Amino acid sequence: MKKKLRPLYGIAGTGSIPRGKFLHRVERAILGGVSVFQLREKNKSKKEIIEIAKEVKKICSAYNTVFIINDNPYIAKEVDADGVHLGRDDFDVKTAREVLGEDSIIGVSCYDSFERAEDAQKNGADYVSFSSPFKSPTKPYKPLTPWDVIEKAVEDLEIPVYVIGGINRDNIDEVLKRKAFGVCVISCIFNSEDPFFPAFELKEKILKNKGKN
Repeated sequence: MKKKLRPLYGIAGTGSIPRGKFLHRVERAILGGVSVFQLREKNKSKKEIIEIAKEVKKICSAYNTVFIINDNPYIAKEVDADGVHLGRDDFDVKTAREVLGEDSIIGVSCYDSFERAEDAQKNGADYVSFSSPFKSPTKPYKPLTPWDVIEKAVEDLEIPVYVIGGINRDNIDEVLKRKAFGVCVISCIFNSEDPFFPAFELKEKILKNKGKN
């Protein structure tokens, strides 16, 4: 059975967090309120990614957290992740679905392109993400995505729309008032020595906002 997506989506990898602290931070973020976690590993061998992913999978399973692998549906299948997230240069949605089956979650990065999101939905994606309305520490030189693109996606698409990029406790309300399904967060949560606290604060803001609608 396909797991249910939830609004607070955390993303991290060992490239930006010391390996000895990584699993602890993932667990603390989940305890704070992250309910979807994506393992994003770059510049590592398939063997290394699988090794890390199996450890993360144990934590996500223990807390019933949705576990997503970045880029590669074959790795997602090997470690029995709940799904995969695909970027512009990765596998297409139809191939990922063939590899993972109907019960897996497939997400697609749409950057600032509504047309890419429309195409992803048509091909069977379960959610899309748009980046980024704010300056992001992860990708500081990326052009900002206009709010009207995000608002159109929220209005017109039938699948969940996440927003990613530079989101923190001070600006999350700007995203939530556009009625996006959720937010994807990297630095604000995982750059903290204890991710529990920023995750908890973001979760509380999301819950407060949902209560208004």
